[in-house]
This record gives sequence, C-alpha cells and structure tokens, in this order.
Amino acid sequence: VALLAIGVAAVAHAQSPAALGDLEFTGDPDGFRSARIRAGALYPYGSYFEHAGVAAQTTHYAQGGWSRDVVGIVGIWRDQKAATLEGVRAEAGLVDVAGRTRVVGDATWGWRPRPETGLELIAAGDLVATRTAIERAIAYGFFAASVEQTFAERFTAIGLVGYQPFSDGNDRLHWRGRLIWQALPDEGVNVQLRWRQYESRKDDVDGAYFNPDRYRQWQAVVGFRRRFAGLVWLGALGAGRETINGADTHPVRTAELRAEGAVSQRLGITWHASYNRSTGYVDSPDYAYRDVGVTLIYSF
Repeated sequence: VALLAIGVAAVAHAQSPAALGDLEFTGDPDGFRSARIRAGALYPYGSYFEHAGVAAQTTHYAQGGWSRDVVGIVGIWRDQKAATLEGVRAEAGLVDVAGRTRVVGDATWGWRPRPETGLELIAAGDLVATRTAIERAIAYGFFAASVEQTFAERFTAIGLVGYQPFSDGNDRLHWRGRLIWQALPDEGVNVQLRWRQYESRKDDVDGAYFNPDRYRQWQAVVGFRRRFAGLVWLGALGAGRETINGADTHPVRTAELRAEGAVSQRLGITWHASYNRSTGYVDSPDYAYRDVGVTLIYSF
C-alpha cells in the first residue's frame, strides 16, 4: 500500500489510465517449468517510464505429473528517465504458496551524480524454483548495492555487493563485477568480462535446492545496445566456466535478448528471452535455464 501511495504521488500530474498484461514462461532440462500470467491497471499513467498501479497474477509450476498454482497481487511503480533509466522501477507484493504468504518483488533505484558515474540500490524477492522448495514455500530476498564508473573513455567497471537471505534460515553473500569495453561505440557493440561469486552460510538445506559452500563463475561476453523503432534493444552472447567448492568446474553459456520502450503513444512493450547454462538451484553439470516473456501496457 505504501509503495502504491508513493508511486501515485510521484506521477500525480498524469491522469490517464492504462491496462497491463504480462506473460512469462520458464523451463529447464529436468522438466521443471513455470508459466506466469499477470493482468492489472495503471493509474495515473504518464508514460511507459512513468506510472503506478496494481496487478493480480497466477503462476503455474509443473514437473512430470506434479503441479502447483501460486496466486498473488503486486503493486507497480515506475519513475525513470527514458534516456538513462535513472530513477525508480519497482514492483512488490504477496503470493500464497503451500498455505503460506511470501513477499515477492523487484526494485531498483538508480542515480547518476556525474555522466561517467552511476549508483544503484537493488531489492528483490521470489520463490526458490524447485519442486521441493515450492512445496515447502521456500523464498529468498536479495539486497544489493552497485557502483558504475566509466574511465579511459571506452572502459566501464561495475562492482556489486549483495546479501541473499532465505526463508529456511540460509543466507548468502554475493560479489559481482564487470569490466566493459565499448569496442564499437557507434554501433553499440561492447565486450565484457563478467565475474560473480557467493558463499552460503548454511551447509544443509535438506535437498531443497543446490547450495554449495562456495561458488565462482566468470564469462567473456559480447553485447550490444541499440535504439531502433522506438525501442531500446539489448543482447549478449557469452561463455566461461564455473567452479563449485573450489573443485568441480563446468562450462557456462549465456544468450540474452531484450527490447523495451514505447511503440506508439498508447502502447509500450517489454520483450525478453534468455538461455543460461549454469548451475542455479539444481545440482547438475548440464543444467540450463530458459525463459521468455512479454509485457504490454496500453493507455486509454
């Protein structure tokens, strides 16, 4: 409620309503899959980057002959500059899973005190996506801060520190870093070196999800960012290695594509698809996670 009140106040100068529709599908090689449907209303609606509202959603999780439906409601608030995405983008709400109520959401606040410097605060929460974790209503939060600094004209460094608590008493400390070189700035092409690691504080989660003591990953990535047909397009292709508890190493692969923006004065769209071959919440050297989704906003 507080989130919605703040969002409405932030964009009170706009008075047009809008409708929101969202579909997202995920899957992995173990046959675990999900399908989320969300519908809601935005009011007041200023633009695709400036609005507030509320939405209801249902997510269907399935694996083999097993399935569960998780319903919820979320508040939505967005107040960002279209050129730099500086500002706030947030959604937060509650879902009912296995007879328990869990908090879900994803919020970022970005600030650029100088053109070459960026700061970002992140808060997120969701359910752990395995069959056992869904049946036990295990959820997690994620709280992080990142700093971005551009130097030597074409080079940008990003560092992130995060904390991830789980509802089963586990928690993790995260460190992430990126070094980005704008190889072809006029074409929006860049080369990245990505590194991430985390450490888990709880040894035994009773098989609910993959939980190593120490996890490390690095990737070399080619990415792009372009504005085309009213949308901002972002993509990446990457490859690297992951190390689990300092011993087991596996290859990792990444493919990402995202488009976002307003295609007309009334219609805004976000479309994304990704493939990630890396160990997430399932312990398997060949594990891969796929997702695709689309969000539409139509203003009246």
